[in-house]
Amino acid sequence: MNAQTASELSVALPISLGRYRLYHHKYGTFWIAFTLGKSEVPLLGVHASLPPIELRTAHERHSLFVRNCSVQEGEVTLWDERLIDATPIRWEILMHEEDEGNLTVQAHFLSYGFLQAEVQFLYSFFADNMYIKRFSSPHPSVLLAMPRFTVSIFTLQPTHPDCLQISEAGYLTWTLPPANLPQQALHLQIRLQKTVDEEHAVIEHIEHRSRLFPPGTPTLPSLKLRASAQSAAALLQNAQWQSHLAEDQIVLRIAPNSHQFSVFTLAAAKALLEWSRFSGDEPAKWTARLAMNSAMEFQVVNAQNSNSGACWDTVDTSKQGSDITGQRRFSLHRNARVLQHTLLLHRDTGSELCVRVALNGISWLLLKRGATGIYDGAFVLPDGTVQGGDGKGIMGAIISVMCAAYGLTETEAYMHAANRLAEHLLQDSCTPLSPGSVLPAELFPTLRDDVFAASSAIEALVRLYRAYPHEPLREGALRMMQWLRSWQLGTALQAYGEVGEVLAGDGAPAGYVDASIEAARGALWAFSLHRDALWFAYASQALHAAARHLDPLAGFPDAKLAYPDHTYALATFTRAYLHWLLSIPTLAPGVECDPDLLLCRAGNRIFTPEPSLWRTIHVETRGLVDWVALVCPATHDILLAVLTDGSSATASVQAGEHRRMATDLIGGDTSGIYPLHAVPGVGSVGVYILQA
Repeated sequence: MNAQTASELSVALPISLGRYRLYHHKYGTFWIAFTLGKSEVPLLGVHASLPPIELRTAHERHSLFVRNCSVQEGEVTLWDERLIDATPIRWEILMHEEDEGNLTVQAHFLSYGFLQAEVQFLYSFFADNMYIKRFSSPHPSVLLAMPRFTVSIFTLQPTHPDCLQISEAGYLTWTLPPANLPQQALHLQIRLQKTVDEEHAVIEHIEHRSRLFPPGTPTLPSLKLRASAQSAAALLQNAQWQSHLAEDQIVLRIAPNSHQFSVFTLAAAKALLEWSRFSGDEPAKWTARLAMNSAMEFQVVNAQNSNSGACWDTVDTSKQGSDITGQRRFSLHRNARVLQHTLLLHRDTGSELCVRVALNGISWLLLKRGATGIYDGAFVLPDGTVQGGDGKGIMGAIISVMCAAYGLTETEAYMHAANRLAEHLLQDSCTPLSPGSVLPAELFPTLRDDVFAASSAIEALVRLYRAYPHEPLREGALRMMQWLRSWQLGTALQAYGEVGEVLAGDGAPAGYVDASIEAARGALWAFSLHRDALWFAYASQALHAAARHLDPLAGFPDAKLAYPDHTYALATFTRAYLHWLLSIPTLAPGVECDPDLLLCRAGNRIFTPEPSLWRTIHVETRGLVDWVALVCPATHDILLAVLTDGSSATASVQAGEHRRMATDLIGGDTSGIYPLHAVPGVGSVGVYILQA
């Protein structure tokens, strides 16, 4: 190391990465050196005139430096963020040392919106007498060698090899072509290896096998969601899961052989009611009706009680109530979720019992707000006091309830409360969010609740945006979804090997089925707000990850649930699958879906489920397939949406003698052929209107 380099390095204090040292300068550049005894060998970095990242839009060029540095658990993150073309973006360079002297460098570019731009990642290598050798491989790779050491660099981003270049000056450049860039990432692994001959460089190609970071958008796994949803609906009707507190009441156990019964029996009622509308399953409809009658068993109906209107999470055979952990307290989040289900059940059935339970519970929720109109905790004790954190994680669920209550009663107080909570949610939780691998745990009470809180927040902001189309609501929902996706795909997912599985946990992350389902729900709501196939693909991957753990006879194993409530997991999975089905037609332009009313709109026509279509329509393709068919009651036309794994160019549809002509809503043609259109990351999709 020469005197000039030593002088430059001495400006910044070193950050130790084991055998490597990082020197970060406040003006936005960095150096990395390898420690060799008492000396250091400069390895890579950028100087003041060369930014780590350069971004070019159609009319402007931006030099992006890394002015911030943070260290957490042996990983160093260099980052910065700014507005470019009114789009908030963030870029990161993550570094940590692995075993055997491997230094892993990950360069990220993340955008909260969509920016048409070309991104270049620029680094300079300081090794003397550098030799270059290029290899032809599925992922572009370059190996650099110098005397006594070899430096192996591997990129895992599936780009064209020409996008990776090394100049004569030793600058290593990755170029991502112009594209919509919601998230881009590059992964380098640098390995220093001592050679046998000190005078001659040994060039060696070291195979590096790893999952993409973050995973790309592969085609969908096995399309078996319909069979899994059928199993979930059957388990909700299984007599071994049920108990009769009265002749006309059914309550569902929170787990097999448990002596506690779940308030999400009401969520199961909603799921079974929706399932019967698609499948024509009459027993499911009657089970749902009996389950609705159990609403009062979970609610405190004593007007003199400070918690009158609140619902217990569970009750036992003696009707003693508690929360899911067995403590005598009420969960604001679970109350909000179940009250939303009772409002939806009232809209479906006109049940006066459901609306009384819901309005009493909503009054209780409003009374538990703090002086500022927000919640000071997540739990309520029997004496009426609120405790447990700052209540950030419950706001999304309560906003959704207030929106539903306003739709029923048109009471302005409900919408005022929803807007107040949304304002606080945007200011304190959505605006500070920065996508990346470091989870901002301070935004929500616990890591375990993050997925549930984020999913509820996305749904709530979308519902409120539909009533009040203010742009901050839309931006907040998409920012929350971007953060949720990048966190899940950017931490310990690789160790579990479950494509799309969501990670949540206290301290040690683990994959949980109900967290996967929650993230799928959030992605589907985000997809309804912004028609990016990325969200649909992500929801599909998360649902498939959950379905792989569904035992048709036993439900979900306890070890795979963040919260030990099988009723909630089965009901939510069933409803999320139906929401996913209704989202397939919306991959065609001009089609909208309403997951609450179970309908799709195409132009001036409304299409609703018809059970007989499940039996009379047959769709065949070369590979795996799932489909949904809805009918227009006015014209008797059929809206058919087909999703395949991408192995076929057309679908074979049998839908009766008089329904041969079909209008392709994606391609625009009308014929007897059913073409399929490739959607990156999803597979092949066809959306048709079959003429009556």
